[in-house]
Amino acid sequence: MANRNRKIYDVDEDVLKRVVAGDTAALEEMTDNGASLSPQRKDTKDGEKEMKPLYGAPPEQEAYRKRFLAERLKGTRRQTYIHDALYRAIAGVLPVIAPDLSVPAFVNNVLSDHLKQYEEIINGIYNEKATQKPIQWKK
Repeated sequence: MANRNRKIYDVDEDVLKRVVAGDTAALEEMTDNGASLSPQRKDTKDGEKEMKPLYGAPPEQEAYRKRFLAERLKGTRRQTYIHDALYRAIAGVLPVIAPDLSVPAFVNNVLSDHLKQYEEIINGIYNEKATQKPIQWKK
């Protein structure tokens, strides 16, 4: 009985053997010949997209990994709370995408990036509020 979820790959076995043996030129030869390591699927009307190649990672993923998944917490820590659903979502994804990264370290990386990205806006709001004159209460 055939499995319907099974995907059919068009693979040149000789080139694959060379790649496994460490011949990087064979990998280039595969991509130059129009071969792909992705399953033979096309776009459908339902909006399903063709799968990405199985080797390497897209530049966006590499940038994300460097930005959020590489840094580790250092120094003194403080306890803080996040919503349980958010914690569970992060805790469910991290073991797969970054097994060595803890939830607090990931949250720290994301928050750090947010503060860097919006530094000018946050400073502007702070300066606007901090320079307001205090209210003079009538006596």
